Amino acid sequence: MKKFKRKWGRLVLIIVLGLFLIVLTIMLLVKNSSIEGSDFKLAILADDGVALVSISPERKMINTLRLKDDARLWVPGGLGWYRNIAIKGLLKQEKKMDLADDLFFYNFGFKPDKLLVLSKIDDWKNKYWLKYRLNAGKMLLKEELINGDISAEENLLDEVMVRDFSETNLAKEDLRLSIFNLTNINGLANFMARRFEWLGFSVVSTESLIEVEVDNNCLIKYGDEVDKSLGWKIINKTIDCNQEYDENLNKGEIEFYFSDNFSSMIKYPSYNNI
Repeated sequence: MKKFKRKWGRLVLIIVLGLFLIVLTIMLLVKNSSIEGSDFKLAILADDGVALVSISPERKMINTLRLKDDARLWVPGGLGWYRNIAIKGLLKQEKKMDLADDLFFYNFGFKPDKLLVLSKIDDWKNKYWLKYRLNAGKMLLKEELINGDISAEENLLDEVMVRDFSETNLAKEDLRLSIFNLTNINGLANFMARRFEWLGFSVVSTESLIEVEVDNNCLIKYGDEVDKSLGWKIINKTIDCNQEYDENLNKGEIEFYFSDNFSSMIKYPSYNNI
């Protein structure tokens, strides 16, 4: 009898611990795990292409963005332009999976909370089935399809990324970005400004300053209260630059200075060689 009670007690304990782990897992999945923002974002590398997903309770939207198989994306760092359907295989073959984050930023101005490497794009719903199912019934589902190469679709992305994929809470912060191109290569400041606008930042000016020099690849100067903002956390997770507090800047002001080293690192000129 005592032996039976001991076995029964262990079984009850195992069941209780199992239920606790299930509840804990559900809580972690339901909890919004974005960078303290209101949206949950997924970047997907799959055999059938690249995709973006944004689940936004505030917008009451679940947005997805896909590309046609032959639409080309730019792979920074020297690999150049490749068809959407070939991107996952390329990064694996070249052992460059670490470029995935840069791929999504420099093509879409998109900073995901999670990067998923999958067999099929739609498999994300199975991996995040609870988050998707809990929200799908009370949100609008909308999908965008990019037909052409990214460089030819930037005007469409100006609309789609800001409207559907930018971080909602960034719009509530009074951060103002100025972007300076320190190289003699045309277009770099506007290229970077567009990506930060797609993230959700307000870019107030772009300019070339070839007579200015900075150490390393790039420099960020910032004014009061910037380092306490959500935007600052997103910047630090997106781009690696030297940082310098500048008392001459107003509250919420940020200045980016991009050098020749930065252009060489991402191989920016190849963006225009499509």
